Amino acid sequence: MKQLRKTTLAAAGLLAAAQAGAWNAAGHRAVGTIADRLIAGTPAAIEVRKILGSNLRTAAVWADCAKGVSTTTFQYQGAGAFPECAIYENPASQKQMEAFVRRNHANCTSPHNTESCHKQYHYTDVAIQRSEYRAGYVGTSEQDLVAAINAALAVLQDRAPAPPFHIAGKREALRLLAHYVGDIHQPLHVAAVYVDRQGKVVDPDEGSFDPRSETHGGNDLLLQVVQGGVPKTIKMHGDWDNVHGAVPWDQPPAAVLKQARAVAKTTGDLSTWSTAWATESLRLGAKAYAGLQYAPESPAHQHATTLPAGYADEVRTPAQREQVVKAGARLAQLVRALWP
Repeated sequence: MKQLRKTTLAAAGLLAAAQAGAWNAAGHRAVGTIADRLIAGTPAAIEVRKILGSNLRTAAVWADCAKGVSTTTFQYQGAGAFPECAIYENPASQKQMEAFVRRNHANCTSPHNTESCHKQYHYTDVAIQRSEYRAGYVGTSEQDLVAAINAALAVLQDRAPAPPFHIAGKREALRLLAHYVGDIHQPLHVAAVYVDRQGKVVDPDEGSFDPRSETHGGNDLLLQVVQGGVPKTIKMHGDWDNVHGAVPWDQPPAAVLKQARAVAKTTGDLSTWSTAWATESLRLGAKAYAGLQYAPESPAHQHATTLPAGYADEVRTPAQREQVVKAGARLAQLVRALWP
């Protein structure tokens, strides 16, 4: 825990005062804003504007806004629920989200869980015992986050995406890419702990896999917290999604941009970048789960979870902040590689 703090605490004080919120709102806009600032004045910025008609900050929330589409009626039902989606709450944009969900609802080519396929594009659930992301491990699938990034890249490179993805053109692909790059840097969107009914951590890739041991990226792990002086029960995944403290989605300070520019470029073919990032997030995720204790399974298939002392300050918050900045830097690197 101390080592993780040492490597990430430098990021903790770098974020400007701004609206705090879920990684799928303020955090994703922060990723897009940092990328927009880093590509300013480049051919990539011109191409991004040409494709989107806007910027990466605006695009970065689109894939989550599309979750407001009903998978029974395929009509957008999220109007007014999330302020960041307001820009897409008009007839033309809602039809685009509805069409995306309809194309990507029941198209999965490999079984993973019962969620709509497009929702599965946001994560992969590799066990914390693994040291690298590799297709074929329990929790990976042909429609997981690593594959989703490559599908969006394929469309932006004028190639057909691999099944099961149905992406309608470069605007949709760039909106998805802007979001998925943020997701893959959230450790619990990649790393998962598997726990048996007694609360013991198990390895799903060894022996016979019990599907009940899956905790769905921490969504089945419950934390007892105090918010505003009121005791509450929250999901561990949601606690990580919520970027605690300020997020630089509007006006990132110079220190944040300097940190982002210092992020080393991922090497190799673009199709390998998401695998490298998933491996990095998997290793960070293993540290995110270190020292946790799990109660026996409840009737609702959930485990009350106890965090070690100092967890928020030493693990979660500094890691969240560093990962947001790193995601913004890498989104900028991707689009500059696409349009040098």
